[in-house]
Amino acid sequence: MSDESRRDSGPAAGRPARDSPGASENGRDRSRRTRRRLLGSLGGVTALGLVGCNGRDDASGTTTTDGGTTSRTEAGTTDPDGLDSVELAPFWTTGEKYGLGTVADHGAADPSRVWFTLTTGALTEPRYPRVDLMQFRTVDFLVTDGAGYVARTKTENRRVDDSVDRRVVPVADDALLYRHEFAAADDREWSLDVEYAADPASDALLLDVAFDAPDEYDCHLVARPAISGATAGDAGVRVDDANGYALGAQDAPTGGDVLDENGDPYVVAASLAAADGFEWATVATVDSPSAKALLEQGRALGPGESGGASASADGNLLLAGRLGSGTTDTTVALGFVEDGDATDATAEARRALDRGYDAVREGYVAAWRSFLDGVAAPDVVADDDALAAQYRTAAMTLRAVEDKTFPGAGIASPSVPWGDGVVADTARDVGYNFVWSRDLYQSFTALAAMGRVDAAVAATEYLFTVQQRDNGFLPQNTYLDGRTRWGGEQLDNIAFPLVMASQLRERHGVDFADVEYDYADVKASADYVARSGPGTGQERWEEEGGFSPSTIAAEVAGLACTAHVADDRDERTDALVYLGLADRWRDGVSKWCATTTGAGGHEPPYFIRISDDRDPDDGTDRSLANGGPTLDERAIVDAGFLELVRLGVLEADDDLIQQSLDVVDDAIRVDTPNGPCWYRYTGDGYGEGESGAPWSTAPDTTGRLWPILTGERAEYELRAGTTSGDLAPEALLRAMAAFANEGRMIPEQVWDRETPTEYGWAFGEGTGSATPLSWSMAQFVRLAWGIDAGEPVETPGVVRARYAGGPPASPDLDVSVSDAVVDGDAVAVSGETDAATVVVRTGAETKTVSVSDGRFEGKAALAAGRNVVTVVAATDAESLEAVGLATARTLLTSTDDGED
Repeated sequence: MSDESRRDSGPAAGRPARDSPGASENGRDRSRRTRRRLLGSLGGVTALGLVGCNGRDDASGTTTTDGGTTSRTEAGTTDPDGLDSVELAPFWTTGEKYGLGTVADHGAADPSRVWFTLTTGALTEPRYPRVDLMQFRTVDFLVTDGAGYVARTKTENRRVDDSVDRRVVPVADDALLYRHEFAAADDREWSLDVEYAADPASDALLLDVAFDAPDEYDCHLVARPAISGATAGDAGVRVDDANGYALGAQDAPTGGDVLDENGDPYVVAASLAAADGFEWATVATVDSPSAKALLEQGRALGPGESGGASASADGNLLLAGRLGSGTTDTTVALGFVEDGDATDATAEARRALDRGYDAVREGYVAAWRSFLDGVAAPDVVADDDALAAQYRTAAMTLRAVEDKTFPGAGIASPSVPWGDGVVADTARDVGYNFVWSRDLYQSFTALAAMGRVDAAVAATEYLFTVQQRDNGFLPQNTYLDGRTRWGGEQLDNIAFPLVMASQLRERHGVDFADVEYDYADVKASADYVARSGPGTGQERWEEEGGFSPSTIAAEVAGLACTAHVADDRDERTDALVYLGLADRWRDGVSKWCATTTGAGGHEPPYFIRISDDRDPDDGTDRSLANGGPTLDERAIVDAGFLELVRLGVLEADDDLIQQSLDVVDDAIRVDTPNGPCWYRYTGDGYGEGESGAPWSTAPDTTGRLWPILTGERAEYELRAGTTSGDLAPEALLRAMAAFANEGRMIPEQVWDRETPTEYGWAFGEGTGSATPLSWSMAQFVRLAWGIDAGEPVETPGVVRARYAGGPPASPDLDVSVSDAVVDGDAVAVSGETDAATVVVRTGAETKTVSVSDGRFEGKAALAAGRNVVTVVAATDAESLEAVGLATARTLLTSTDDGED
């Protein structure tokens, strides 16, 4: 009796279809067809980019239509950087964010519901009323002289020097408070500072503006709305306000995937108001005379001029207003309302302006200080100002990406990776504005380590009460309200919440009576993993199915943890099944996932990224996602096997682990000026083109280096006892901090080579990928605590206690069952064992079968259709830690239809 072959047997009962992105060559073919249709609809302007983490391609996702995003652009497609200042189609902005902000009032009865991000030159993608719903693309500034000089703070083209110096300055170490500092890089004498703070008392964001210049220079604010996540349906209006104007935009309920509690699209209005009003303002489409005159010539057309300032417009809008001429100090508010109009939004903006920037700033900073009061700091950062600032920023970022309507729902990143190639014309599911269980698990480990157990509990409750389905399945990712976005089966996504629930119980005394989920919820997901593993529809990089070391590590840890939860509740049969499978899969991972023959010049044996079946030496070809090559799967390596050590499944000095590390370091390690970093895997295509062009537009792309892998390696080195050299854990912590940009945001990817590119990416520094990546920030926090503890803090104690030195000796077990197809509603199970207890689980029941004189025999009920039959033999040890287990599994099909 042996484990069923996932390759031959198909999905287990209760498993959704494998309809998630990147899973096959057919998915890429569909992507290309979708792309061509989209290019035709846009007149050849651009294609949409992939908007999801790690090679996630909407073209084959579960909720995306033919108008959705695709994987890449064909050669010859117009690059958005090549467009002039009046764009031909509306784009989102680069994923390279340098700042993030919201009021730290999560859990308040009436929180501020505004979020914002910053690039080097603009306020980008402000969000309201949820963290996943972007309302503008950019808010930035123009400096003009009315005679042809135009300087824009937003970086419009990375390949062109535009004579503007830009800096993002973290103003405080104890708040997400940032200031833009702009200045002319030539002989012109002007400078502009803008500081940002969200108002705790309203749904508004304040910009404190200080423009220093001779009188001939004007300072204009320029905004590009995409209300409710798209330019389609946007209506702009110039509102009479104070001594001048405000700039309003609102949206008809045009649809989209972000829905309110009634299942309807949000109806939002926004307004930009200045303390003294804009003295000149226009609300126009981007191709209008007033927009072109301002953006291209720096001319603010008056009402008497042809094509002068406009009071209203619909569509792809430019909202622009003059703040002043010469030296000007003022405050601008961006206010939002639901189910109102631009006048209502102007009133909301005015509420914040009436409070004044100093008062708003004080309340904003106080909220973050209150949050940090509950955040402990490890010794490794406490005496280092730079590391301490990075640590606090990472901790605050994990709070900032959490929604306030759905507590615990932390998105993967407040960004659209390579968004400057992703069209914003219609509402669609773009960016990393969604919840992945795997990513939220990483945040959980950091939140718990830094003392914010309340936030860790909220994350766990969210996964079990919002994301989880009745059969225990958790989708690949979801909208904040739990609706499936991409429905791929990733068993680590389902196993990690089991670890979370166990860690809360073991380390923090959080029992089921204290939370919104119960044992039945935990059992449902454990049962899903038990009947569906060890093979997975997709592994952690979301592109390939089969037998993955990283996935199996999560499965073993999740089942072992849940076994102890079950045993504590006197659910001994559940406990024995979960722990028996964990033992079996731990024993099998090296057989299923490590090649003994090798390929690609690597010296075997070593773990490969993933095997399509239980034979890692069969030389199966894999065509990699994101335009990657077709390779023998033995030649595709990644460092995912380190999860086996980090989660306590294998020891750091395991010979196979050691040999695999040598292969990984030879194949996918790069030593950057900021420290060592690693590619995800051999042949990764999820990154910029060779010229540095955005992934979403470049024809040939390469995945770059991932800082999270530096952190994961450091946690391995902690367990291995490394204390010196470039792989010492503290050295790798400093490398992670060095990968962060000047706003202390740690990116998803950093550039991987010294050779200059026309896009100006720097070796060892961030790219246009998702920044900040929540996983990166969580990894930094968790590693810092691990260094203090002298071991990875993520490791579940019950897992390490069982497997350090190997599990207890297994009893003998020989099982006989009926034929593979049973014409009835029960199966006869018999066999021989020297164990004290035998447990049989089918799709219908879990029961104990008595053992007498070394033999057992009994019948177990079957569910109609397909059943995974698991037989576990257990020794007579009283404690679960000491029990020896042997496990066998097979697949049966019952043809009984339940009728007499």
